[in-house]
Amino acid sequence: MNKNALKITTGAMVTAIFGVLLLLNRQTGSLFEEVFVFLYPIPMVAYAALYGVKNGIPVFAAMSLISVLFGNFSTIFYAVTQALIGLVFGGCLYHRIDMTKTLFAVMALSAGVNVLNTIVLGFLFGVDLNQEVVELQTMMNTVFQQAGVAVPENILSVNYLKQIFVISMTLMGILQGFVVYEVSLLVLRRLRFPVQKPKSVFLYYPPKWTGYLALLAILGYSVRMAQPFEQEMLQNTVMTVGMLGYLYLICFGFIGILLFFKVSFPRLRAFGAVISILGLFLFPFAEMIAGFLYIVSGYHLALVEKGSWR
Repeated sequence: MNKNALKITTGAMVTAIFGVLLLLNRQTGSLFEEVFVFLYPIPMVAYAALYGVKNGIPVFAAMSLISVLFGNFSTIFYAVTQALIGLVFGGCLYHRIDMTKTLFAVMALSAGVNVLNTIVLGFLFGVDLNQEVVELQTMMNTVFQQAGVAVPENILSVNYLKQIFVISMTLMGILQGFVVYEVSLLVLRRLRFPVQKPKSVFLYYPPKWTGYLALLAILGYSVRMAQPFEQEMLQNTVMTVGMLGYLYLICFGFIGILLFFKVSFPRLRAFGAVISILGLFLFPFAEMIAGFLYIVSGYHLALVEKGSWR
C-alpha cells in the first residue's frame, strides 16, 4: 500500500472512530457528554501527529460533517471545537514542538473554546447571561443577609459577577485542556505512537514580557477599581484582563515555590506543596510577586542550575 493510500485509509479510520464516539453519546442521550468531551480530540490528535496539520484539515472537515449528522447543536459545537484542539495538538507533536509549550497551547485553546462555547450555546438556546447573573446576585444577597454577613457592594455587583463567571470558565477550560493533554498522550503511548517524553514544567521559561504585561494588567485593574470607566464594556474588559494577569502570575508563583522547596529542601517537598496551596488563599499577593520574579528575574534559571537538571 503506497503512502497516499495509507494516509487516506488512516484518515477514514480515525473519522470512523470519531463518528462512533458521537453515536455512543447520542445513544446514551448525551448523559456522558462531559466525559466524551475529553475523548473527541484523540482521533484527530493521532492523525495529525502522524501526518501534520495540512493533511489533517480534510479529516477535520469530515469529522465536522459527521458531527452535524450525529449530534445536536450542543454536541456539534463541542465535537468540532475539540477536534480543532486535537488538530493543533497533533500538529505540535508532528513538528516535535517542546512538550511544555504544547501543554500550555492546549490549555490556552481549551480555555478560549470553553468561554466561546458558553457564549455561543447561550445564544443558540436563548440563555440571557445578564439574567443569569442577576439571579445569582439575588441568591447570594439573600444567603448573605440570612447569615448576617456584610459583603462590600462592589463584590456582588453584576459587572463583578460577570468577570468572575468569565474567570471560572477560563479556569475550567485550562483544567479540561490539561486532562485532554494527559489522556491523549496516555492513549498514544499505549498505541506505540512516536510521542516525545514530556519535560518537567520547571524547565519551561515563559517569555519575560508576559510577566511585565500581566503586572501592567493588574495595575490597570487596581486603578479602574477606584476610578471606573464610564463605558461599561471597556471597564469589564480591563477588569477581566486584570484578573487573568493576576491568575497568570499566581500560577507561576505556585510553580516557583514548588521548585524552591524541591531544590533547596528536597526532604520538605511535600511541605512546599502545602505552602504553595495555602499561599493561594492566605498570601495571594506574596505568591503573585513570587510569580512575577519567577518569570522576569534570573532566579528561575539559578534554581534549575542548582538542581539536578542540566
